[in-house]
Amino acid sequence: MNYKLIALDLDGTLKNSQHTVSPRTKAALMKAQEAGAKLVLASGRPTDGLRGEAENLKLEQYGGYLLAFNGSCVTDVCTKKILFRETLTVEEAVRVYDRAKELGLGCLTYRPGTSLTEDVDNDYVRYEARLNEIELNRVSFKESLRPPIYKVLTAAEPEHIAKVLPEFQASFAGELSIYRSAPWFIDAMPMGIDKGYALKKLAETLGIPREQIMAFGDEHNDVSMLAYAGMGIAMGNAVEAAKKAADFITKSNDEDGIACALERFMGESKRTVV
Repeated sequence: MNYKLIALDLDGTLKNSQHTVSPRTKAALMKAQEAGAKLVLASGRPTDGLRGEAENLKLEQYGGYLLAFNGSCVTDVCTKKILFRETLTVEEAVRVYDRAKELGLGCLTYRPGTSLTEDVDNDYVRYEARLNEIELNRVSFKESLRPPIYKVLTAAEPEHIAKVLPEFQASFAGELSIYRSAPWFIDAMPMGIDKGYALKKLAETLGIPREQIMAFGDEHNDVSMLAYAGMGIAMGNAVEAAKKAADFITKSNDEDGIACALERFMGESKRTVV
């Protein structure tokens, strides 16, 4: 198959357990770009948290895209133009915050280059800031809210997240999209926005049919993207929901799973991808 768009989740997928991209995986992705495929870094991370990997994989040179905040903002790396975005209102973010506090969850949101929170002592809130290499600022959450608000992230121990997720979702049924993006995170998003929806919007903008899209993921927030892509590939370390949504299960992120799949499905396409 002539795959023209390759969407990649980062944590647990593109990156291994040491939070790096292995030489073999990087080489396979560079080869795919040289053949004409465009890469999409598709993550729950903010746009700023994707720029380092975009530079590492030379997306500006080859032309690529950043699908950030689980799909509420899609940016063209070359032009810096936002191709698609959908945001929460201040009122919605306030309601999410109030419910998160009732359920015992840490809470944060973003501005360019920084994350905003009252919960600076929450281990997972601090982890999120370190992961994205952005500042963590203690603020009055409600008073700090300014558009655009792409998402509100909530954080707690995985056991507590699993316990309160159904109640949190029920609180905003039919109004917002609430889903788990990691064992310790729940994301509150504009209604209907997820990685699959944003990838569809990007593909339509580029005129690329879903049959020519490959996507890799490992978590619950990757399910919609794996289901939409013509070739959805779950990592060997993926959660069961991601594996069920996928067309193929590759090796884990610590076993060069992306490279293995690209070598299997694109090994002959390098002469024909345009």
